[in-house]
Amino acid sequence: MTAPGAGPGAGAGAGPGAGARPGIPPGAGTGPAGPAPAPGLQPERTELAWRRTALAVAAVSLLGARLLPALFGHAVWLLPGLVGTGLAGYLWIAARRRHARRTPVPARGPGPDTPGAGLLALTGAVGVAIGLGALAVVISLHV
Repeated sequence: MTAPGAGPGAGAGAGPGAGARPGIPPGAGTGPAGPAPAPGLQPERTELAWRRTALAVAAVSLLGARLLPALFGHAVWLLPGLVGTGLAGYLWIAARRRHARRTPVPARGPGPDTPGAGLLALTGAVGVAIGLGALAVVISLHV
């Protein structure tokens, strides 16, 4: 019988390295600052979570900018929406910079990076421009 709180592999016959991560030797990555972060998709997930947060802040801010002046009858109520939209932009950029700082750049081979990346970027930029134009038209019709 194992002691309370003992994890799997902590009972009788558990040798050194029991419960260690496969492929990583016991004690590897430990130092004065603690264990090194595990490689994987965690930085990507963190960046995506911050981007979702930025999108939510932007959506609520734009909704506030649309509804608050109508409810309270004064244009000064646009200010919280504009500040929130600026905060959302800052969160988006900060998440991207943080991810770029903490993620190593993969080695590139002798061939082209990604064929068609320029066309994809242009398509995205045109889509964003059309969306912003449509948003401006909708806001101008309802103000």
